Amino acid sequence: MEGDSWSLKLGPLTIDKPRLFILAITAAYLLPLAIPGVGLDDPYFFIMVLVLAAWFIIKWGSVKALQSRGRYWEVAIGLVAIGAVYAYKAVIHATVGLLDLLVIFSGVVLAFYGIKSFRLFWVPATYGLVLILGYQLESSIPNYVALQDWMAGLMAASMNAIGVTAVSSGHIVVLNSGSNALALDVEGDCTGLQGILAFGMLSTMALLDMKPRLSRLVPIFAIGFIGAFLINILRLILVFITFEFLGVAMGDAVHVYAGYTLFIVWVLIFWAFAFRYLGKPANVRPEALVQGGPVPTVKRS
Repeated sequence: MEGDSWSLKLGPLTIDKPRLFILAITAAYLLPLAIPGVGLDDPYFFIMVLVLAAWFIIKWGSVKALQSRGRYWEVAIGLVAIGAVYAYKAVIHATVGLLDLLVIFSGVVLAFYGIKSFRLFWVPATYGLVLILGYQLESSIPNYVALQDWMAGLMAASMNAIGVTAVSSGHIVVLNSGSNALALDVEGDCTGLQGILAFGMLSTMALLDMKPRLSRLVPIFAIGFIGAFLINILRLILVFITFEFLGVAMGDAVHVYAGYTLFIVWVLIFWAFAFRYLGKPANVRPEALVQGGPVPTVKRS
């Protein structure tokens, strides 16, 4: 590895610094599987991987343009932070959760690119905090029974529309009848308030560093949150269909993972639309946005 442009040669194969960075994150995330008594919290690991994958797809050009590197003390702090997570979890015999994954990711970023690079990485680095905040907000606000009942009625109507007999009573939906009846409870978590808060914020946070005008930002924020709400309804419909046609075990699995997948797909679609709608500042190279200062383009005759 030489200079600011690190690369690793493995025979005829050369791996550049951005790909080394991805490999380092992957290795750091998977290492807990090899530590006795630790392991990973599967749903949170799944969420974080999807979020990072979505963000890197959108921002890969900016990551490749980064020229900064971690200084010795930054590398040391990053490695110590990662090691501390592993050690603590090994001592208490607990799985690596969302906040731990956030610390690990931040440690790898610090070691590779230094603290100044968080001007670029602040969205994925703070995503875990956003999701945790979403949980806290959801637990501190009253249970919206009316919203639960409305969503249960909507699920019953959706199932009837595709030929599955369904009746709702309050926030309980009964599929079919007789001995094959299956009762599904649209609980407070199913309203998606936490997901709407977390993924709505995720879908809009990345736009703030573009410094758009408020008149253009407000509609984008509204689209982000409304889209997250509609995605949650789509998730519930998919969960109900899975319970009906593929059984309870598969329904439970889809209930856990499908929502996050759909939300990330929405975030990708939303980002692609929003970046095109807001556009880039005139006369500024993309790499200048990464480095933190606008650099005028050079006109050539």
